This record gives sequence, C-alpha cells and structure tokens, in this order.
Amino acid sequence: MLAQLQLDEFGRQIPRLTGTPVDVVTDIHRFLRQTLYWKCGGLTEEQLRWSPVPSGSCLLGILRHSIRAERWWMARVIGGLPPDGDERDDDDNGWILQPDDIFASVHARFEQEATRTESLIAGMTWERVVDLPVDHPMAGTTVGWIIAHMVEEVARHCGQADILRETIDGQTGE
Repeated sequence: MLAQLQLDEFGRQIPRLTGTPVDVVTDIHRFLRQTLYWKCGGLTEEQLRWSPVPSGSCLLGILRHSIRAERWWMARVIGGLPPDGDERDDDDNGWILQPDDIFASVHARFEQEATRTESLIAGMTWERVVDLPVDHPMAGTTVGWIIAHMVEEVARHCGQADILRETIDGQTGE
C-alpha cells in the first residue's frame, strides 16, 4: 500500500512510483478502474445506457463488461476459482445489459471483484506461472502477463469512456 494514500482531483488513488512490479501495476489497474467510475459519475441511468454507435457500447456496458473480464482473468485464470452464479453464456462477455443493471449495483459488483482481485494476487510475483493444464492454449502464462493485460483492457475501455462521456455532456479529461 502507499505510505500515505494520495488522491488526485477526481478522487482517484494515485499509483505508487516504486514497489514490486505486481504492486505497481495493480495500483495502475486500480487507478484505471476509478477512472471508469469517474467517467460514469453524475450521469442519469438513461445517459449511462445511451449509445451513439451501432455496436451499442455505452458507459454502463463498459463497466459491466470490465467486471466480466476481470473475473475471468483474475479470479478464474489466476485464482482457479469456479464460475460465479451470475456468469451466463448468453450475455456476450458482459456487454449485454440486464433490466436491473443500474450504476450503483454494477459499480458495487466491480468493487467486489476488484477487492477479490487484490486479495488473490497479494504477495504473488510477476514471474509466477498460472496453474493451467499443459495442453491449454495459455499454458505458461505468468501473473505479470495477465495483470499487464488487465491494464491494457481497462485502459482501452477508459478511452472509449472518454469519447462516450464527451459525446453525452462535453466533459473531458484523462
């Protein structure tokens, strides 16, 4: 953890500049999650579900999908945990919103997933190889690769969220 918790002007925890690779990249991952929350802040449920693109991508959908991606890579691949009860094969990796999906509940689920992630990887090393069958296409993958991939995943969605938020109400920022 940071010696002293430092927040930026948007309430995001500033990532530490030193530490183990897992700790530093985990901090960056947390910062990016908090960026997604910030991009959704202050909007109505209707605005969070609004999409200007044919794919239907919307801010709430980005958050929901990000939970699913984190659960898959961190809890299932690194942690070896079984699927959760709310994982369904017909929701297109979390992109399809359910009628009861609202920001508060989706945000809470993402926070629960983030807490589980940080608990699972606490003390792991970057070089640790995840436990997958030898014939699995990702056999030999390291914890470091997966954490770096999660940063890439969430960072890409932060870029999408930037564009959606600016389209909704003109708000810009990193």
